[in-house]
Amino acid sequence: MLSVKLLHQTKYSMFAAQRSISFNALSKCVNQFNVASRLGNKTLTKPLLTAPIIARFTGSTAAVKTGKNYASLWRAERVVSIALMGLFPAAVLYSSPIIDTLLAGSISLHVYWGLEALVVDYLRVPVVGKLANKAGHATITLLAIVTLAGFLQVIFVGDGLGNAIVQLWKL
Repeated sequence: MLSVKLLHQTKYSMFAAQRSISFNALSKCVNQFNVASRLGNKTLTKPLLTAPIIARFTGSTAAVKTGKNYASLWRAERVVSIALMGLFPAAVLYSSPIIDTLLAGSISLHVYWGLEALVVDYLRVPVVGKLANKAGHATITLLAIVTLAGFLQVIFVGDGLGNAIVQLWKL
């Protein structure tokens, strides 16, 4: 009987101790949140202390310096990727200069954005330097322009991009 009383007593005291600890911890968290929310506007509007740290871990320092919102670029990348799924069959079935030009532009943009992601990820300024980063961006820009020019040559001088795809499939 004594052991049951002792068990109940320790059980209730442990519960009471846990409750008081959790309430104390909760009040400390609320106080810290209030302090952080009062300082929040200052830290968000002046990211001078965090900018060098963020620049080391992000792919591009341009996003940190300019504060651009890249959500619209991400949406545009998704729209072009989804449009490519419809443009390939359309170019093969209904080859016309308009559809072929849309396909050529979409492919060029898609390749450019993919290669730009590689340059941003692997040719970071803190790792390889500013010159190599700029050279990588210039190279992929030149490659995208040459690719688009080649596609336009096939479209307007040759048989068209859709017909070229059909000819490749026949091989």
